[in-house]
Amino acid sequence: MFAHIGMNQAPSLPANLSAHCQIDSCATVSAHLSEFPTLAREKYAHGSHSLPTRFLRHADEQTVIGVRSLLKAMASDTQKNIDISNDAVIAATCLAGQPAAARTMIGLRDKGPVGVTPHIVPQCSLHSVASAASVGFGMHGPNFGVGGGTHCVSEGLLLSVTLAPMLATTSPTARIWLICTGWDQQPSLGTNGEATNDPLCRGLTLLLRPTLAHSVDTMCPHIHVASQQDFHSHIHHPIDTPLRQFCERFENGDSTTVAVSNSCAIKILPPIPSQDARRPNKTVAQKGAA
Repeated sequence: MFAHIGMNQAPSLPANLSAHCQIDSCATVSAHLSEFPTLAREKYAHGSHSLPTRFLRHADEQTVIGVRSLLKAMASDTQKNIDISNDAVIAATCLAGQPAAARTMIGLRDKGPVGVTPHIVPQCSLHSVASAASVGFGMHGPNFGVGGGTHCVSEGLLLSVTLAPMLATTSPTARIWLICTGWDQQPSLGTNGEATNDPLCRGLTLLLRPTLAHSVDTMCPHIHVASQQDFHSHIHHPIDTPLRQFCERFENGDSTTVAVSNSCAIKILPPIPSQDARRPNKTVAQKGAA
């Protein structure tokens, strides 16, 4: 359906592309780098869904924040008690794994091969976040890691609406969990591997229900990809719009249109946020006031 897409590359799309997904849930979370040693060891569960104990103990920070946003989306899902075993997972990350990779290189320099953990490859790849969600929660549908750079959110949205028509016809009950993660500012490490800053990491999960075009309710929360001409009255955000801006707009319930190519754009109409959804994370608020 699209000819080319990759890290920091604008995709090439057919001008007549059109696809829809209803949004059953939208959740954002955030945490500072210093909080992750504790967060990785917390219990992660919602209802009948839970992760094995210590499942995330070796995980990258973006995997941890992605799982937290997924669980928050589960809690606000408008479709209760639905089987998720056939659901798809798409994770769109921006520069994930860099802190762990840097610490690994420092360990190799200081201790040799014994200082390199074998977890670095499975935990810090482009597919780590999607794999953790899929394996941890038993989702056996399509599983993708996309992005890697500043276009990650747009690429995740594009893959979601590209996958949606196929799922709508072949697996009508399956939904798509789109998990987007990234840092507001990249972590910085000293020569000893210790962090010299404490940046904020964000996670955004959209729970999408693929919908056939003739049954779309455009008054309900949804995402829709179509020709830019169809969205001529909307302000188009660039393809490399940072995750922070998406989170802030969705937390306010703001409709957002993103230009994903010279001919196509994606419009997102998020759910109207509750008061709890508008409230920032307690730990983040405390740090911001310090």
